[in-house]
Amino acid sequence: MNKKNIIKYLILFVYFFISLVFIFTLSRGDTYVNFGFSYAVSMGEIPYNDFNMVISPLSPYLYSVGLFLSKNIIVYYLEQSLFLCVLFYFVEKIVNKKYLLFLLVLSIPFPIAMVSVLYPGYNFLVLLLFIIFVYCFDKNKYYLLGFLLGLIFCTKQTIGLVLFIPTLYYLFKDRKIFIKMFIGYMIPIIVLLIYLLFNNNLFNYIDLCFLGLFDFGNNNSSIDIYYLIMLLLEILYFIIKIIKDKNNLLLYYCLLFSSVSLPIIDYYHVSLFLVIVFLFIIKDINIEDRLYKYIVIFTICLDIIWAVITYYYISNIIIVNYNNFGLSISTENDYKYTNELLEYVDSLDKEVIYFMRGSENYFYKITTNRKLDFFDLPNYGNYGYDGLNKMKKRINDKKDVYFVIDRKLVKNNNPFQQYIKELGQLIIDKGILKRSIGVYDIYYKE
Repeated sequence: MNKKNIIKYLILFVYFFISLVFIFTLSRGDTYVNFGFSYAVSMGEIPYNDFNMVISPLSPYLYSVGLFLSKNIIVYYLEQSLFLCVLFYFVEKIVNKKYLLFLLVLSIPFPIAMVSVLYPGYNFLVLLLFIIFVYCFDKNKYYLLGFLLGLIFCTKQTIGLVLFIPTLYYLFKDRKIFIKMFIGYMIPIIVLLIYLLFNNNLFNYIDLCFLGLFDFGNNNSSIDIYYLIMLLLEILYFIIKIIKDKNNLLLYYCLLFSSVSLPIIDYYHVSLFLVIVFLFIIKDINIEDRLYKYIVIFTICLDIIWAVITYYYISNIIIVNYNNFGLSISTENDYKYTNELLEYVDSLDKEVIYFMRGSENYFYKITTNRKLDFFDLPNYGNYGYDGLNKMKKRINDKKDVYFVIDRKLVKNNNPFQQYIKELGQLIIDKGILKRSIGVYDIYYKE
């Protein structure tokens, strides 16, 4: 890589870091949860044994590397900025200078928040690995192609299984290619199997990552009509391309990548698939050289306008430095209640269990340097087979403890919310209300 390219990617790195921390920081989505997975690994915890997780473990372990040096989320954002540079390296290899247009697309906040795919976590890693797969597809490196699909399985097992389906074509056309891809596919999966057996958590992995998905699908199948239409249009795009070029197997892989949008069809998951659609659209169009500088200017202006509008309409925004959460964007009210809750919990002489939204639980646990456990991500489908009754038993078995809940979550009538309201209500029924701080209620369970 020459000096010009090094400078270019240093600029991209700084741009991504600033964007993650300041520009798009108010729409983090599941960032705190994904950060929590890696934080727990860096604390020596074992997924599926010490805390619940419904994905394969590659992403938490990969992102945990920097956290062994510092547990601060700033390190997590620095890692993501590096991974984003890697993603754009391969995008540039695929579309050349038109990667700048791809960058502009990922800055779009409306009507689909494409920028949400920039955030760190397992979905981003799946996208990154698939874009590398697209780049490598025509290079006859079949072991590598299978290996990349295996890594996707080790990141998000359901997508990894679905994406392997087109490979079966080679089983009938060229078995040598199929064998090469199958061997490559199985290498990371065998490593995963050894890891699970070594940690004695193979059953827990199967229970949480496969058996629990039935409950997850039944309770989290949120479908927004607008985004469903967008998803269908994206699928139609690849169907048309397949009709025109039915022998291009890569298009079949891309079509099946649409499964990344299921079962929660919302702006975020639809955006993940839309990224691949835009990648192919950008690859097929021509752009005059004189337009690239305008694309860069427009991208910067778009980011500035978005940041200004966001900060203007949210009153009393401040930047605070919590322990392990540096440069956090908050409001004065949230900051007040957060500190009040932390001080009150610190004064208690009993065990305290946070049982709010997963991102909130992780925030309070990580801020106080505590390890994660199965109470911290109380979402439907996150506890394996018959998970609701499992967690009811865990709560009933707890004695002489305090629970912190968010009353808005328990009273929420949204049928698609992920938080298990029945467990929150159980805490209310079994406990004694001791104090309310903002939306937080603290219950003591004898």
